[in-house]
Amino acid sequence: MSKLFQIGAKLRKRSILFIEISGLIFFLSIWMLITYPGSTGTLQLTCFSSHELNYTLKNSSGYEKHFAGNTTLDSIPNGEYNLVIRLGEKTELEKTISIISGFSFPQEDTVKHEKIVVHLKTESSNFGIVEKQIFPNPSYVLHSYKRLFKEKERIEFSSVSMQVSSLIFHASYSILLNFSGYALAIGISLIVGFIIALVPFFRALLSRYIDAIRFVPLAAVTGLFIAWFGIEFGMKVQFLAFGIFVFLLPVVVQRIGEVDKVYLQTAYTLGASQWQLIRYVYWPHVISKIIDDIRVLTAISWTYIIVAETINAESGLGKLIFNARRRSRLDEVFAVLFIIILVGIMQDYLFTKIDKKVNPHKYE
Repeated sequence: MSKLFQIGAKLRKRSILFIEISGLIFFLSIWMLITYPGSTGTLQLTCFSSHELNYTLKNSSGYEKHFAGNTTLDSIPNGEYNLVIRLGEKTELEKTISIISGFSFPQEDTVKHEKIVVHLKTESSNFGIVEKQIFPNPSYVLHSYKRLFKEKERIEFSSVSMQVSSLIFHASYSILLNFSGYALAIGISLIVGFIIALVPFFRALLSRYIDAIRFVPLAAVTGLFIAWFGIEFGMKVQFLAFGIFVFLLPVVVQRIGEVDKVYLQTAYTLGASQWQLIRYVYWPHVISKIIDDIRVLTAISWTYIIVAETINAESGLGKLIFNARRRSRLDEVFAVLFIIILVGIMQDYLFTKIDKKVNPHKYE
């Protein structure tokens, strides 16, 4: 216990695991408390027809509300209600809906009648400190995973057509985009970095410009990449690769400059050629260091992925966030963000495993 707040102290792995689990439980408890559902509900109606519709919501206890157009009603007491939809003075249809409180999932339904299409959504209001429009309850976030898995996307390969879960499809697209952009950026950064760091002419010519390019706001140059590469998958790969390249290239040059002169002098004494110097001295040193830098940039790259996927938003987790934000579905936004965090943790674990295989001396 005395080591918990002692500067420089080291804790056992079991103690660290216990603290992590306790912190997670505490965070979830606070989240549940501040978003706890109350005893009233919300009804949201969205009309997809060109006609102006009028609505009446009433129950047997005397509750009655009249409204029109796209409307959201808050603080509706729990119970069974009769919703009357009118076009002008004519009653088109009636529907019974339920307002349920507690940890209930949002209920959605679409009502169709001739030229009328109305989307209904009912959910409980928050009793806690924070409203659900600002911070959704964990139960809503979990329910959104069910909805995202249930939705389907059609994939076609030549003559084969199949349907897969929307969440799996878009997550796979983002992971493929991440991998493609990283592979391109790492390859170019290593080649250009070695040239700049080892050839005095290119080092004098380009080193200052390489440092300056880091200050370019990447979100502001998306228009240039659209003009150069279009709006399809290739442009997004190039944009992501550029975003990683401008940060990774100076790091490669720095890592090459950090090679201890003792190793270089030893190699020269043994009669090593320029190629052998690169292969047996510079390359192992850079690879052992650069993997840690790549792990850090992996987290930053997800920002660029989301920015790229909102352009011509047809696929990817960025599309899911963009669509959820437009529909004010913060539960889906949180659900997708947790997926990105999970993928990032898996990527970090994968890079650690690769580092242990490629550079076992670092862990001895």
